[in-house]
Amino acid sequence: MIQLSEMAAEKIRVLIDEQALAKEGGLRIYASSGCCSNNSYGMALEEKQHPEDNVFESRGIRVMVDPSSFAQLEGASVEYYKDENTEGFKIEKTQTHNHCECGGGNNC
Repeated sequence: MIQLSEMAAEKIRVLIDEQALAKEGGLRIYASSGCCSNNSYGMALEEKQHPEDNVFESRGIRVMVDPSSFAQLEGASVEYYKDENTEGFKIEKTQTHNHCECGGGNNC
């Protein structure tokens, strides 16, 4: 499962309210993969889930993840940061693996 920090969940609730997102909607989190060690992650608000999505709640936020992204994002967390110059979300992978999950072997 993917965990949202309390600060991230609060900010996402504000964004959901501002967009008047439908009850069937929520936060989509996805992985754009290269190799396992070179993934980039993203997120967006969406109106509804896809039939194949993994759907769960974290801190009251409905989270949707497609199956291939879910395998790469399992154990990740979403944090919200703000300092004097920037603010935004950061998706961090909290669990590490000793082997490559994509089958790339030593090329990863």
